[in-house]
Amino acid sequence: MYDLTKVNQPEIDIDKETFIGNVDVRYSLTIPFLNRREGLSVGIILMNPSGANKDKSDGTVNKLIDFFYDNPIDGHQIKDISICNVLPVYASNTPTALTKIRSLKEANVLDRVQKLNETKVAIAMKDKKLIVLGWGKPDVKTIPNLLYYKEVLRIVDLLSILHKDDLYVFDIKNAISTFTEHGDPRHAGRSVTLKDLTKISVSELFGLS
Repeated sequence: MYDLTKVNQPEIDIDKETFIGNVDVRYSLTIPFLNRREGLSVGIILMNPSGANKDKSDGTVNKLIDFFYDNPIDGHQIKDISICNVLPVYASNTPTALTKIRSLKEANVLDRVQKLNETKVAIAMKDKKLIVLGWGKPDVKTIPNLLYYKEVLRIVDLLSILHKDDLYVFDIKNAISTFTEHGDPRHAGRSVTLKDLTKISVSELFGLS
């Protein structure tokens, strides 16, 4: 459930769609904080949506709500967060995500979904003062690397044009480096503790600085 002491639930905005009967897609989820008309709007890019919608939250989304509600950025409170994803299919784990992605491919709609996701990310991130990258890397032997990084690159290309000076990653408690060993922004979910944000450049995403 959403924490109604922090979230203005009636004003939550979700952009979602259903394909071929059982494949639900979420392009964006915008969560306004309670009694905060002034402040910064934050965009967040994760791997794929798990379960959160207008009526219910999930563990990762609750963690993001707590972090951004409780932690001002450069002295400015956060008024809302918009969450988008590299892969917009709803799935609670990466094997399920891959099954749904294959279903979209078989129905000849996967490329349409991903291109539409790119367009929707651009719209959702348009007025954000900070864009926080937290997509991580899929579990080994689930989503193939080439498929995943093709979509990561689609998002990075978009952000490097529109938001190259506004990019951040999560500073994770006890992490030994800013990025994972594969060079990915660290994921915000699972059992990690979010400590802070670290500003990055596009070249750092490609391991060039």
